[in-house]
Amino acid sequence: MILGKKPSYKQHHREGAPSLGVFLRPLPSSTFCVGQTEPRVKVFAPNTTGEKTFQAPFVTYQIAKDLHRTETKEGRGLRFDEINDRLFANTVILPNALRQRIKQVASYDKNTQIWTTKSIGFEDFPGVEALGRRFSPEGVAAFETSRAAHRRLCDMGMHTLYSGSSSVPSVGAAMVYLTCAVNAARERKSKMSKMVEHAKALKGSTKPTQIALYEMAASKLETVWKELRKKHEVARFIYEELQLAPWHLTSEFIDVHKHAQGTGMMKLTG
Repeated sequence: MILGKKPSYKQHHREGAPSLGVFLRPLPSSTFCVGQTEPRVKVFAPNTTGEKTFQAPFVTYQIAKDLHRTETKEGRGLRFDEINDRLFANTVILPNALRQRIKQVASYDKNTQIWTTKSIGFEDFPGVEALGRRFSPEGVAAFETSRAAHRRLCDMGMHTLYSGSSSVPSVGAAMVYLTCAVNAARERKSKMSKMVEHAKALKGSTKPTQIALYEMAASKLETVWKELRKKHEVARFIYEELQLAPWHLTSEFIDVHKHAQGTGMMKLTG
């Protein structure tokens, strides 16, 4: 799918373009994004087999490319911490795992603690260009999209809810429960408020202590209703964010509209 700046009203009619504006998430007017015209591959969900399978050759290629570029421009190799800071500042890779990837494409000098690219053919090293042909452009787009969405969810405080294939249905079930709880709390609050009004209207036959008790109950029930409503709003926000996660969107689209598996509905807004 493509997200981009929507043309102005005058541009639409001057150029004869259709006047349908569709968006998944509002973007600043100065921001432009490009991507697949439609999902061709499923975006990798975090910590899944698909992500790990793609990440292995991709990480190896990035290491070899950066080493080769540094050697060509600066005439030197890179230390371990330089490789980690340059390439994987926003990606969690364990030091031992990263060191194994580096060993596949580079040689280590114990005296200088510098890694330099291996010669083609040495220890089965195929060269930087050959490493780059081990994955597809669609795979790169899917991986980068997944990492950006994962970062966004973590920044919002969602560190575990996105994991697992049933994360969206689970939050949806919580939404149903909270909706029923909010409706029940609102009904109890409304009934108690009516009892307070009725008791105040019958001051002659209702004791002041009883009116005070009704008011305390009504206040408590209103507090409970507000707390449940807040939880419901938070759950709805989380539910929408999980639905907009690229691994969920692309999986739903490909399964339903390409593979004809299950049923689904696409909602357009704009």
